[in-house]
Amino acid sequence: MIAFLKLIRIQNLLLIAFVQYLIRYCLIGAMVRFSGLELQMSDVDFFLLSLSTVMIAAAGYSINDYFDTQIDRVNKPNKVLVGRTIKRRVAMGAHLVISFLAIGIGFYLANKVGMLKLGFIHVLSAGFLWFYSTDFKRQLVLGNLVVAMLAAMVPLIVGLYEIPLLIKKYRELLIESSTNFNFIFYFVAAYSGFSFLTTFIREVIKDLEDYEGDKEFGRNTIPVALGTKVAKGIIVILLLLCMVLITLLQLKQWESGDKISFYYFLLALQLPFAFLLYKITKAKNAKDYAFASSLSKVIMFLGICFTLVFYFLIAGV
Repeated sequence: MIAFLKLIRIQNLLLIAFVQYLIRYCLIGAMVRFSGLELQMSDVDFFLLSLSTVMIAAAGYSINDYFDTQIDRVNKPNKVLVGRTIKRRVAMGAHLVISFLAIGIGFYLANKVGMLKLGFIHVLSAGFLWFYSTDFKRQLVLGNLVVAMLAAMVPLIVGLYEIPLLIKKYRELLIESSTNFNFIFYFVAAYSGFSFLTTFIREVIKDLEDYEGDKEFGRNTIPVALGTKVAKGIIVILLLLCMVLITLLQLKQWESGDKISFYYFLLALQLPFAFLLYKITKAKNAKDYAFASSLSKVIMFLGICFTLVFYFLIAGV
């Protein structure tokens, strides 16, 4: 059981669920209640939505390790599970069963929302993870983009399922007041954009960390295809882009008098981003890149935790 939990990256799955619950209750929920309204998706249905997302991710980790056994013996020899503590057929079977159940849950919820097409998000996510493991990760940039897009979908799917229910419930009120719920979508989309950029950065850092194994097995990653200097340059540019975008938000926060958010962004995001920028420019080996990868994950966590600050600001606690 412990080996299986390691295979599906239980700590990452818990983080995914944590992110989605923060987006629902501390971001969307706070704005809805501030407007004098109520969330419409039931707690049980939202649990199922989060469970479906977590299951697709778990299936993705399982199939990724299934196809990565040989290369992991070079990059992460002490962490290889498939073929050692977990049989290959078990990893494949787990992927198929978990993916099937997750997709079924997704269509069940999409039908309740009244937008059956939302269920195809789960199908596409599972499909992308399969092809990422078998093909996309070996293609220049494509693998990084797929992982970043799926990470961006984690917070976004919460809004995609909740907003249609809000529109359906409060349609007459929206018509009377000539308003809409676009402001909720914009906030959720901002988090998705943050997830996309930071995940893409982390994926390139991980490619630098795994350079030797990727090169040996002919993977066409950015460091292997374009060189480590170019890969580091891409990371630096993206980090600077993140810092500039956050600065623009901070200027608006300062102008509006929201000093709490301003200083949170400064201490929890800008300074860690600056430190990550420094570590990347100085990194020389796999150990340095492993530290940078862990630091980027901390930044991602601190970014999503701003929803807690947002909640207390809105709730006036």
